[in-house]
Amino acid sequence: MDNICEQLVVKARTVSDRIKAVLIIVGLAVVSAGLLFLALATGFLAFLLIAGAAVVGGVYLLSGLDVEYEYIITNNELDIDKIIGRRKRKRMITVDLSCTEDFCVYPLKSEPEVDATVHASTGLEKDARYLYVNHKDYGKVGVIFNPNKKIREAIVREFPSPLRAKLEEDVK
Repeated sequence: MDNICEQLVVKARTVSDRIKAVLIIVGLAVVSAGLLFLALATGFLAFLLIAGAAVVGGVYLLSGLDVEYEYIITNNELDIDKIIGRRKRKRMITVDLSCTEDFCVYPLKSEPEVDATVHASTGLEKDARYLYVNHKDYGKVGVIFNPNKKIREAIVREFPSPLRAKLEEDVK
């Protein structure tokens, strides 16, 4: 039987994201006001078109601050995609779940030595998990993400038998 499951999570806005948004809005207001003043002072209406283009550019930049992650399980593979502003999708990583070494609650007491870390979580530590896996291209990889119960069950189904048995013992 095929194991197919997916989940979409929204990254919480950080203080840094809010500061960027404020700076974009303030910059957009200053540029637009300046261009509007130039259009009125010189009578050159092309400045109005440039101001309109600046507004469109500002809205594009603001929408780029919205980030979502999609977790897709297809049989024994976990794909993680990053969706920016609901307009651009980028594959972050594909991991073979049969090469998993550990799957635990995040934050960890002591993080294992890894070659790469993939942060694909909401930014909140509530319900965050850490997946430690050997990747064919990147070596030892740690994945921090927020899978719901359905995704966690689908992931555990594809783990190697010793790890699955260990996780079942931990639950008891």
